[in-house]
Amino acid sequence: MEFLEAINDFLHFCSINEGKAKNTVDAYRRDLTDYRLFMHQKNRELNQITHQDLIEWISYSKTLKKPTSVNRMVSSMTGFHRYLYSQYKISDPTVKLSVSRSKNPLPKTLNRLDVNRLLQSFPSTPIGEYQRTICEMLFSTGLRVSELCGLQFQQVYLEEGILRIIGKGDKERIVPIGKSALSAYRNYIQNIRPHWVKKGKSAVFIGPNGKQLSRQYVWAMLKYKSQELGFEPNISPHTLRHSFASALLEGGADLRIIQELLGHSDISTTQIYTHIETSRLHKNYDEFHPGRLLDKENEDE
Repeated sequence: MEFLEAINDFLHFCSINEGKAKNTVDAYRRDLTDYRLFMHQKNRELNQITHQDLIEWISYSKTLKKPTSVNRMVSSMTGFHRYLYSQYKISDPTVKLSVSRSKNPLPKTLNRLDVNRLLQSFPSTPIGEYQRTICEMLFSTGLRVSELCGLQFQQVYLEEGILRIIGKGDKERIVPIGKSALSAYRNYIQNIRPHWVKKGKSAVFIGPNGKQLSRQYVWAMLKYKSQELGFEPNISPHTLRHSFASALLEGGADLRIIQELLGHSDISTTQIYTHIETSRLHKNYDEFHPGRLLDKENEDE
């Protein structure tokens, strides 16, 4: 079997049989394309790849990619070879592969003061209100940016104040909308969107040009705001999603409820937010607890 044919076969399986989201399949495609090019340079066919080849590819990837990206690439490659072995009995060089996964850093979150700074920084203009609504919705609902960009009117239940979201793997979940976000949303729908809409557009969020909101627009807008407000590192759409989850946990919400609202299939994915709160507790203790202050005084003596 040719390398490219095998990749396409695996991606088709992930998409159709396993119901993986398009963004996930696209990430697999990029990872495996890089993997194929590396093996091509070594003149390796699929059934010729060795354990040592994998080690070299991983080492090479670490010089170019962030630890989180390398973790995903290794996962993509491992799943690819396991699939080929199970379907076509092509030898699996990952059998004896033991890679210490790089520890993922805790996701960046904004505290409530910084969220308010962000929301209040937008001017009272159509573009400013539009951008503020985007941020209000991301923080209030914890949506993925792709879910917000693709939001359709039939998914919005204004009277009930909820969204019906179809997330990764076509899993459906119900997400409440906070009062502030709902107010901003109503203002956008009634006073801004009608001036921009073009015939046939069913997406909720469209720009002044009448085109559907893109992920790139939201990323660029938040990068600009980060520089304006002095947020380091730059915040992203996922920062607001993380901040949503962290705020719920800080307020006493059950981890299972947060898992449901975020659309996580595995509770272990949601548990990262408990580490954030533990880190925050330690920081507050170090700054304000009398016992810690006494420790500092003793160190200075």
